[in-house]
Amino acid sequence: MNKIIKITTGTIIIAAIGLMVYLGYSYINKLKSELSSISLSELSTGEEVVVDFAAKPTVLSIFTSWCPYCNEDAPKMVALHEKYKDRINVYGINVTNRDEISEVQNYVAQHQIEYPVLLDQKGDVYEYYGGDGFPALCFVNTDGEIIDYIIGLLNQGEIEASFKKLLGES
Repeated sequence: MNKIIKITTGTIIIAAIGLMVYLGYSYINKLKSELSSISLSELSTGEEVVVDFAAKPTVLSIFTSWCPYCNEDAPKMVALHEKYKDRINVYGINVTNRDEISEVQNYVAQHQIEYPVLLDQKGDVYEYYGGDGFPALCFVNTDGEIIDYIIGLLNQGEIEASFKKLLGES
């Protein structure tokens, strides 16, 4: 009986490890998948904006106005956009189905965001990029490959390291 318990326990452990490896592999492949473009409405103009990854390396800053970590990261993103705007496209992506337009407008004004803020009204872009929390920063090269992905609050130096990695400077 003791031998059967050991075999059963071992089998369960091996199956659990296999499942974790498979899910991790699937998630990594999803993040490294090729992307062509994103098309969303821009907050200030209402016009449809197509994010063309081939034009320049691109950083997608996915946020909500009510997220305290997003509010802490916003000034960092504004400063990094100013520093790298000639070499990297930065887009704010607001998950609008979890936010209020008036609050998003206040957020953009408060943080003096000058890069385009696009409205992910259904949450599809957020879900595609993992949907694991806020803020989410996605670094996409000109081949449409995600080369880095950050969820949560980091200091400006850590975020800038990902900007440099995107440019091949690290």
